[in-house]
Amino acid sequence: MAAAIAAMFLMAPTWAQYDSFLKDAPVSRLNKEEVEAFWAFMMKTLDTTPDGETVEWKAPKTTFTSKITLQRSFNDGALQCRELTIDSDSRDRQMRGVYELCKKGKGWEFRTPSRRTK
Repeated sequence: MAAAIAAMFLMAPTWAQYDSFLKDAPVSRLNKEEVEAFWAFMMKTLDTTPDGETVEWKAPKTTFTSKITLQRSFNDGALQCRELTIDSDSRDRQMRGVYELCKKGKGWEFRTPSRRTK
């Protein structure tokens, strides 16, 4: 389970401190392949979905659904960033959060909280 959660966040240093928080998250119900498929769906969503749109992903085997709403796009210096709401549900576990990710190279990474400029 911990490996699946770490894979979802691609071992982003910013999220390492939240491992205990994520152990009870709906995503902890997913197997490794589903976590990888969910992350790939997230990356495609960030690349192609316009602001204001909501998309949904359902795990093929596990009872897990996640709705992703793209709130806004913005720049942080030279980085292209997006703010999104992720609302996930897996039987007895629900979680909703607002996250910011920035494009680095070919992928997206969670924005470092210390860089927040709101």
